[in-house]
Amino acid sequence: MMKHTILLTGNAGFIGTYLTKLLLKEGNFVKGLDIQPRKDLLQNFIQIDGNILNNKVVRQNLIDVDTVIHLAAEHKDFGISKEEYFQVNEQGTKVLLEEASRAGVKKFIFYSSVAVYGAQSGTTEETVPNPNNYYGSSKLAAEKAVIKWAEENKNRTAIIIRPTVVFGANSKANIFRLIRQICDGRFIMVGNGGNIKSIAYVENLVEATYFLMNKCSVGTHIFNYADEPHLSTKELVFLIKKISGRKSNTIHIPLNLALAGGYLFDAFGKITGYDFPVTAARMRKFVMPTFHKAKKIREFGFMPKYSIEEGLKQHIDWYKMGREKIIKESDSSE
Repeated sequence: MMKHTILLTGNAGFIGTYLTKLLLKEGNFVKGLDIQPRKDLLQNFIQIDGNILNNKVVRQNLIDVDTVIHLAAEHKDFGISKEEYFQVNEQGTKVLLEEASRAGVKKFIFYSSVAVYGAQSGTTEETVPNPNNYYGSSKLAAEKAVIKWAEENKNRTAIIIRPTVVFGANSKANIFRLIRQICDGRFIMVGNGGNIKSIAYVENLVEATYFLMNKCSVGTHIFNYADEPHLSTKELVFLIKKISGRKSNTIHIPLNLALAGGYLFDAFGKITGYDFPVTAARMRKFVMPTFHKAKKIREFGFMPKYSIEEGLKQHIDWYKMGREKIIKESDSSE
């Protein structure tokens, strides 16, 4: 298999750390570009402390690069303005594409999100995007720029990956919050738990990325990514309880009551500037179906190595082993 020289943006983040490890393991040379760089000393790897919005930094580090994998993005539930989302997610992508064109790069892999579909459920890659928040809208705007870049030169390859919620050891995002609440005996079910939540284990996702990097020919290719089976929230909670050994019964509360509490925390958040783990938006998100089909990548030939249960076990074991430190770090960042 051909070895590549890759510029990987957002390499120091959760997914980027796993992807860096895989790319190096497969014998590629990686330049990692991140505003919060790692300090690892790795063979065949250069860490760049920089911003994707800086043309000069990007230009200098695209020398001899044949592939760009673009992970860097602005994505938080709290405290991010519309302008910030579009500045980083859309304009940052355009800077990379502009400099990739200048450097003669022929392959560009963009990590988008199922957020481009908005509230639609049961989506496929043929579903017309309809984002319902600034994050999804900014990602869709970036996708359009990537597609345009590919169309400008018939020798270019653009791969757009739309992952569902990604989980795994070292993640402190949505699935982590659920794991933490269940493992600590503090979980309360909002609603009946019948809504489907498509999720993706990080090691499967990065393996899929590498597979597509080597498999896709010229042109534009768009893929959803989710692991199977697609689980309801109730089934996901049961599975986490089973793996973690929690035997307690789950307390249920209706959505209206949860929203009332969420609005109260929203008000405190506006006053204090603190990102409380309970918000009205998070309560709505919890009960919403986020079901996104990913049959296309399997039909393309990719078979995930790990089951959802294996991935959850890795995530739960990581939390249990480092619980005190992880809680301290998580609480200080919220």
